[in-house]
Amino acid sequence: MSEKGEIVAAWSERTLIERIRLASQKKSDGLLKSIGDDCCEVALSGSFLISTDTLVDSVHFDNSFHPPHLLGRKSIAVNLSDIAAMGGRPRFVLLSLCLPENIEWDWISTWLDGALEILQEHDCVLIGGDTVKGRSLVLTVTVLGEPVAPGSVYRDGAKEGDSIWVSGPLGSAGGGLELLKYNKNHPDSLDLSSWEALLGAHLNPVPCIGIGMELARSGLISAMQDISDGLATDLAHLCLASEVSAVIHASHLPFLPELSSAAAALNLNIEDLILRSGEDYQLIFTVKSGKEEEFTRLMSEKGKDVYQIGEIRSGRGVILQNDKGSDDISFQGYEH
Repeated sequence: MSEKGEIVAAWSERTLIERIRLASQKKSDGLLKSIGDDCCEVALSGSFLISTDTLVDSVHFDNSFHPPHLLGRKSIAVNLSDIAAMGGRPRFVLLSLCLPENIEWDWISTWLDGALEILQEHDCVLIGGDTVKGRSLVLTVTVLGEPVAPGSVYRDGAKEGDSIWVSGPLGSAGGGLELLKYNKNHPDSLDLSSWEALLGAHLNPVPCIGIGMELARSGLISAMQDISDGLATDLAHLCLASEVSAVIHASHLPFLPELSSAAAALNLNIEDLILRSGEDYQLIFTVKSGKEEEFTRLMSEKGKDVYQIGEIRSGRGVILQNDKGSDDISFQGYEH
């Protein structure tokens, strides 16, 4: 605060841009010009996959319990997951940051460390972006990726008779979020160390880049997308694009053992967490009819754990079958 009572910014755009410029990798295949000019320049040898996501404080994350380093990682991870959803390889990233004037420089620097760390892990390069001051903390990331042979996998290829699979356990991130929210409102009432896997799934999700590329290369997958808004919603998107319906079996849905104890501690319905909570960032995909045995053998050879949860049928909707009967759960996940 100045002597006149005016807010003095804890950071400057020039300082931040210089911090990013010094930390950014300067050389990468196809990168002709990186940070330092009005535009970056990349050489195109084929098609590019491009996706953008925006995260807003108090809407998509809670800055009061999300450590900046992990939030930096997550800000990138959710975008890399979109590339994974089409079986691609992430290459370049652009950042657009709207930062409050009074945000601490240490917070910004730690967030950036997390973002750069996960980019390095996936051989992806930060090549530019924009920074502005604003009232709210808003983080926008654009990622550019490239398909792997024989090409991208879209949502609209599922056919009647195909089987439905997921790449890993469901509901973990939702369970982690509910634990963190409960702990915020009831400090120290739960020992969160019992649920570190769930907390990690929410705070530090891992994009399924490797298995996404393996699935695309296999030629055995007819449709795919990531699970960001909950299985009930994202499978409904896939079915709508493919003009088919889906039947999934509650008894086949994978989840971590810790989710059961978390749901019990919080008095939550575990089925709701598995089906309707967002941010799992697992892949949901369909295997071509008649190719299940070949697919299972391939995944075993690659050491990949995947889970068959249902099948594609004609018609419309996503139908859940459990011991109580059948229920249409289409678009019952997270709503933005």
